[in-house]
Amino acid sequence: MVRHQPLQYYEPQLCLSCLTGIYGCRWKRYQRSHDDTTPWERLWFLLLTFTFGLTLTWLYFWWEVHNDYDEFNWYLYNRMGYWSDWSVPILMTTAAAFTYIAGLQVLALCHIAVGQQMNLHWLHKISSALLKTSL
Repeated sequence: MVRHQPLQYYEPQLCLSCLTGIYGCRWKRYQRSHDDTTPWERLWFLLLTFTFGLTLTWLYFWWEVHNDYDEFNWYLYNRMGYWSDWSVPILMTTAAAFTYIAGLQVLALCHIAVGQQMNLHWLHKISSALLKTSL
């Protein structure tokens, strides 16, 4: 009886699959690469880091201005003509944007730590660019 040996055995590497899947939508083993990161992806990493700094500053500003929420609401009331508490939606949107960008930043740093090629998904690129321009 002939016994066949498998040609190769690959370990599942679930953590690495989740890391590259969430960051760059590369879920398959053959899509991962240990090649050097391209200059464009390095530029996107710098943009992501800059956006992280901006959202951190913006979140800190809105967190510390809590004594002036009423003044801000009065200013908007005088401009628009109706009363609405705008400080809470702005603070929640800023916190959500900061959480999203911080998550992407952690994933990028994990890519650097394990030596994987960074390849940010186009959806993350668009959202980080939009967040940067909206701040």
